[in-house]
Amino acid sequence: MVRYVFIRLMTAIPVLIGISILAFLLGVLSPGDPAEIALNQSGLDMPSAEQIAAMREELGLNRPLPSQYFDWIGNVIHGNLGTSYINGRDIATEIFHRLPVTLELALLAFLCAGIGGIGMGVLCAVHQDSPLDNMMKNLSNVMLSVPSFWLALVLILIFCERLQLLPTNGSDTLVHFILPALVLSFATMGTVCRLMRGMMLSEFAKQYFIVAKVRGIEQCKLVLCYALPNAIIPVIALLGNYFASVLAGSVIVENIFAIPGISSMAMEAIRFRDYPVLQAYVLISGWMLVVVTIFVDILISYLNPRVKLGD
Repeated sequence: MVRYVFIRLMTAIPVLIGISILAFLLGVLSPGDPAEIALNQSGLDMPSAEQIAAMREELGLNRPLPSQYFDWIGNVIHGNLGTSYINGRDIATEIFHRLPVTLELALLAFLCAGIGGIGMGVLCAVHQDSPLDNMMKNLSNVMLSVPSFWLALVLILIFCERLQLLPTNGSDTLVHFILPALVLSFATMGTVCRLMRGMMLSEFAKQYFIVAKVRGIEQCKLVLCYALPNAIIPVIALLGNYFASVLAGSVIVENIFAIPGISSMAMEAIRFRDYPVLQAYVLISGWMLVVVTIFVDILISYLNPRVKLGD
């Protein structure tokens, strides 16, 4: 187990370095001169060539790319992600304030997708080919096909405008995250339901389950204590990857519900060509994705000792 964890961590290092290089190149290769953009945000609509050259000197843009990269990644390692072109704020501080909001949204969406999808899948498997099973399968198909932006608008219309039960925007309390989390988890809940159903039916057909059933063990114990622990391992992998993707990719939901998370920050950076913020977002979100994926792999290898590196 220790060897597996060590090798898994070592293989992640090149990925982390590659993400940092891509994040750096994003700011370098993006259209527009960062020096001119910085001057425009400072109030100069038509900066002169001398002013642009001075700003490029100040930002270090006239040095070779390798030198710029090593200086940038060195600052990142020391917690300095740069300064926003738009508002002049420290990017690390901005992310520090916004990341807990996105994390809270991701955790609630993760719980919705996990609890709802696993529960639906177990019910479908236990009542295989029954009207309940057919209804759940049809519902999961609908959940997989509904666009998230359309679902968000419909839920806002019903629960916020007509019934006035939930707020339409903000992140002050847990209630503000109910609709965004439901929108984020809706499609994944359907995927988890179908995967859980298939895995449970596969466990029902195995010899250990049949023998336990013949011995007269009650159905609830058979399902929850015998089949579920074995069937849930692939679902954990799916949910782990889903959680990582939500941390880095809840742009649509955060913008529709006006949630001040890191994804909405990235959208603002794209709109105003705030490349340092966009670089920091790509770097942090990519690293979070790698870290969560490693954690999920280690957890699965602990739950299932048959998992080996390279399988």
